[in-house]
Amino acid sequence: RSGSTCQIYEAINDNTGQKVALKTLVAERRKDKTELKYLQHEFDVAKEFKSEFINQVYEVDAKHSVPYLSIEFSPFQNLKQRLRGEYDLMNYHASTVINDVLEGLKFLHDQGWVHCDVKPDNFLVDDEGHCKLIDFALAVKIPTKFARILGGGKSKTIAGTRSYMSPEQIRHKSLDNRSDIYSAGCLLTELTTGKVPFTGDSPENLLTRHLHMKAPPICSVNTNITQDFSDLVDEMLSKKPTGRPDSIAVILGRLKSMRIYKAQPIHPSKMSSAEDAEF
Repeated sequence: RSGSTCQIYEAINDNTGQKVALKTLVAERRKDKTELKYLQHEFDVAKEFKSEFINQVYEVDAKHSVPYLSIEFSPFQNLKQRLRGEYDLMNYHASTVINDVLEGLKFLHDQGWVHCDVKPDNFLVDDEGHCKLIDFALAVKIPTKFARILGGGKSKTIAGTRSYMSPEQIRHKSLDNRSDIYSAGCLLTELTTGKVPFTGDSPENLLTRHLHMKAPPICSVNTNITQDFSDLVDEMLSKKPTGRPDSIAVILGRLKSMRIYKAQPIHPSKMSSAEDAEF
């Protein structure tokens, strides 16, 4: 797999025989000091993480001619790719996807970090909907109350992905776990409706909508979504952090007492037979 700054290769660790994935910088970025810092930072953030909801990070080499990050190998695509190609399957497994997305973020927050780039692209998902959180390059420490007064918890530049950025992230303010909760609300909207909360005809217009426009209730976009779940996502998308649930743990607790869908979506393998029966 490849992107604008990185390429991912399947590899074997010579010492252990373990199959790994190597995240390397593309040739034109291998001397880019900012990208090298991101690579090192991702390792520093995640090197001690051990969780079934987190893709493991093993080692980094940011000093040689081909800088790389060695990470846990996964044969699966990310959630964004699977929503594009297998939306009905992901919709069927939505409960599992949502639980694992939130558990991954809860683990990260419990370690004292804000991810700052929560989006479907940063979750690897298997055929049963089980997810692992990846890419910690933009993560920042959750500031203490005192540090927040002094401006802690800010990234040095406005970084993230526009379709999922919280208002405080756009305004370059101090970030805590509630910024990720907003971004997770955008992700849950896309998972259950097939659409992100906001689109714009320019990057600036999109960011302005995050700042000022209220997203339509997801139950008005997908009428199979329960009012309870729609209200929860609406809270997650509050413009002010104080209007959002305080933590991922609170969200997981509320989800235990509600249904996401009024009627469980049909597995894609059974759709044709169900349509034939209806006909």
